[in-house]
Amino acid sequence: MIQFLLRTVLACCLFSIAAIGTAATADQDDHAVRETVRLYMHGTSFNVQAEINQAFHASSRLYLDGKDGAEWELSGPEYAKLFSQEKMAQFNGRHGRLIKVDVDGKVATAKAEIHIPTQGVRYVDVFLLKKIAGSWKIVSKSAHREQAARHARKVLLVVSNVAQYPGTKVNAGNNFPELAYTYDAFRKAGYAVDFVSPEGGAVPLEMIVTSDELLKKHLYDGDFMWALGHTKPVSEIRAEEYAGIAFVGGGAAIVGIPENQALQDIALRIYEQQGGVIAAICHGTEGIKNLKLRDGTFLIQGKVLTSFPDVFLNKESPIYKAYPFSAEGSIKRHGGIFRHGTNGKGHVEVDGRLVTGMNWESSVGVAESMIRLLEQ
Repeated sequence: MIQFLLRTVLACCLFSIAAIGTAATADQDDHAVRETVRLYMHGTSFNVQAEINQAFHASSRLYLDGKDGAEWELSGPEYAKLFSQEKMAQFNGRHGRLIKVDVDGKVATAKAEIHIPTQGVRYVDVFLLKKIAGSWKIVSKSAHREQAARHARKVLLVVSNVAQYPGTKVNAGNNFPELAYTYDAFRKAGYAVDFVSPEGGAVPLEMIVTSDELLKKHLYDGDFMWALGHTKPVSEIRAEEYAGIAFVGGGAAIVGIPENQALQDIALRIYEQQGGVIAAICHGTEGIKNLKLRDGTFLIQGKVLTSFPDVFLNKESPIYKAYPFSAEGSIKRHGGIFRHGTNGKGHVEVDGRLVTGMNWESSVGVAESMIRLLEQ
């Protein structure tokens, strides 16, 4: 009996170790695929033939559109030679952004966006990769070309990793309508959008309503959901790349975001050093309440803001009873001037380069207000 138990325990331990090893390998492969695509994007943006050749397998094939719609087929090394060695390390106007990665064993697919604003075009590059002799290489690539905005502005949407309110078992999440509607408005205006969270990776979601056509569209949009499943950690964000930053609401927004110093530093750099725009939607205002300017005053001090008001709170709800909270109170305690509109309707306040929205219905209004300010 004892021997049986020992064998069982040993088998369970070996299974656990194997599972951990498999997960680690999967993470390593995912990282390696991203690095291969990054080499391609950086090499083609800065005319570095060596990086392009490193990303492609020597026998890779590219299927592109040539002049007058003719099919254009060439190898990775032939493609690399299109980028002048004489201009190596010089930025050539190509803005690359990873959209999606899917790894399955020793094969993977990836998708990237290449935006060339000076030409008003955007390419969607699709890659097939294979792990060969321990290294991930692009073995095939094709691309689709379309018209795009003649600017390369990027905005950052802040989300939270917190899935429950502190000290409770009550679920919290990031407001899905705010994410989808804000993202959609920015993309329509030609802006690139990145999601950032304190820890990176997948984030919890709330208020997913499939009867809403736009929400349903984004729920089943693989690229959008991949981005929410692979949010960028704060450590990977370079503030100088972004023209604006918006703190998205939902119950999760009030936990882990307001005290995150790295996020505070990014937001303030965008606002103070780069003349960018800061925004918050509904409970996302918690993320900006602690922001202090270089003179030591709170960013929101003396400014007009909105968020979800106390008068519309359901104080009988399980959430409020488990974790009573007032966004209106936070704003007033830090010197903000609070205003609100009608429940269930959008309400946006703009004070200088600070934009706030009362509820999820304000999401499009917040994005459009940010765009107007950025285009000024």
